[in-house]
Amino acid sequence: MPLLQYKFSILKEISVPMARVCDVCGRGPQFGHRISHAHNVTKRRWNLNLQTVRAIVNGATKRLRVCTSCIRSGKVQKAA
Repeated sequence: MPLLQYKFSILKEISVPMARVCDVCGRGPQFGHRISHAHNVTKRRWNLNLQTVRAIVNGATKRLRVCTSCIRSGKVQKAA
């Protein structure tokens, strides 16, 4: 049992990027309800439209997961 707790404590220390989050603006998925015609309510989520982009960060090229609104607004400078 202590070994299992040790593995989880290591995982907490390592900074793993969260899924479906924009690297530039930090936006994540939004949550709401799916409502049928009979008004049955179930949970759903709206994911971002994330694109993998090679961008220039501090003079070096880096691969980022960026939402399309950041790409369109010019917050990301694409690498050639």
